[in-house]
Amino acid sequence: MKRLKIAIPYDGELFAGLEWLLEAIEWAYGDTYFTIDTDVIKLVEVKFRESPEKVIERLRALHQVRDVRAFPRNGMHLLYIRASLESPREQADRLFELQKKGLVIFESGTFVGGESILSVFCEEELLGEVVRTFREAYGARVISVEEAEPESSPLSKLTKRQAEVLFLAYKSGYFDEPRKVTLRELAEMLNLSPSTVKEHLRKGLKRLLDETLK
Repeated sequence: MKRLKIAIPYDGELFAGLEWLLEAIEWAYGDTYFTIDTDVIKLVEVKFRESPEKVIERLRALHQVRDVRAFPRNGMHLLYIRASLESPREQADRLFELQKKGLVIFESGTFVGGESILSVFCEEELLGEVVRTFREAYGARVISVEEAEPESSPLSKLTKRQAEVLFLAYKSGYFDEPRKVTLRELAEMLNLSPSTVKEHLRKGLKRLLDETLK
């Protein structure tokens, strides 16, 4: 597995109408998204510069946003957004096609010096295509490429689906107390049945424990 750090330059068209949002956020981490039909679900931990209520109100007013919520979490917020896929649809489609080919997870995103810095976790055989897609679609530059984890890591023992399910469950707050999302909501994000998600969670956690406690 590989972990890439990629810088995407600020694009007026890409962020058109959302400049205010970039100004309202001090930092953002864990930009994770999945598709449900023609919608995209985004989960991101953010620290707001201004009142979260005002930001949520402005986001709800955007015509492409279907639902938005902010859950308090240790001095920050877990921001949940469900939006319709519109322009630049072609760019988004290329990223989602990558996710269909294998394990490609967008781990984190931050805004630094007019650039969006993304951390992308992917299978080694997809590395070249991931880099090419970001360069062609967003004019991105690669900052670094490194091994995501050593072969001895328990994470390397998970199947692609187990890793995907466990990662989204963790990032969305499924394991928090109280839970930020339900099993059914998690299943909707993954386009799987609740029983299938529950089974992937059970087997994935058991495999991690087997490797950790053996």
